[in-house]
Amino acid sequence: MTLKSFAQKLKSFLKAFLFTILCIVYLFLTIWTFCYSLNIFYVFIIVLAIGLILYFRRKKRRDLSAILVVGLIIFLIATPYNLTQYNNNAAGFQARVNRGKSLTFKEKCGIYGNVLMIIVLDYIPLREASVMNFYMLFPKENKTRVFYSNAYLRAHDIQPLLNKKGKNTVAWNKWNERLNGNFRFAAAFDPCTIEITDEGTYKKAVLITPFQYRKNYTTKNAVHAMHGLFEFHINEGLFWYLQHKGWLHPYTAVWIAKFDK
Repeated sequence: MTLKSFAQKLKSFLKAFLFTILCIVYLFLTIWTFCYSLNIFYVFIIVLAIGLILYFRRKKRRDLSAILVVGLIIFLIATPYNLTQYNNNAAGFQARVNRGKSLTFKEKCGIYGNVLMIIVLDYIPLREASVMNFYMLFPKENKTRVFYSNAYLRAHDIQPLLNKKGKNTVAWNKWNERLNGNFRFAAAFDPCTIEITDEGTYKKAVLITPFQYRKNYTTKNAVHAMHGLFEFHINEGLFWYLQHKGWLHPYTAVWIAKFDK
């Protein structure tokens, strides 16, 4: 295989890979907006229909890709309107749950889609929270999961406890520290305890946190950004509802780290 043929095959692979990712994202958003009864769903359907017509007429994948990108751009431009409608619909779901009413299968799928988006979008900025949310998708008999990482030892609110033997409760200050590394860990581990033990040549930290969602609890984000134009709500009460229905599986997370004395 020559260098030129290898480059051509690599280029073809990358194009096919990016096209696959584009289709997955587009179809996921189409299904999710349908489940949440967002008006942008109809735009997705119209754009997809146009793209398929062009594709079957001209047999060019590039045409379909371009049309799908246009659909995603429209979705992004309409973000303030989409978020307003999403917040209102989610609040309606929460109100029904609070009254003891059941949600439809379609609505539960929409909420489940929220969890999937949190897993993907949080992986880089909030890796620990993303990982623990991922494992909520799968049941475990003893409801305890063990993770190994030294990363959380960098958290500002944990560092003062590393020289204290025994078990201590971590007093998180996450809301006043959004712009530093503390928030990443507070978002995943609030509340939690940490126990420091002497293991001879090193110390061991065992962080234990109950990972589950709270009933009827909503976090409002970007409330003051651009006068609330991009405000969005995370309704933990809806995730709690999925826990109650067996769609999500809460557990106790144990994070183990080892470090030098």
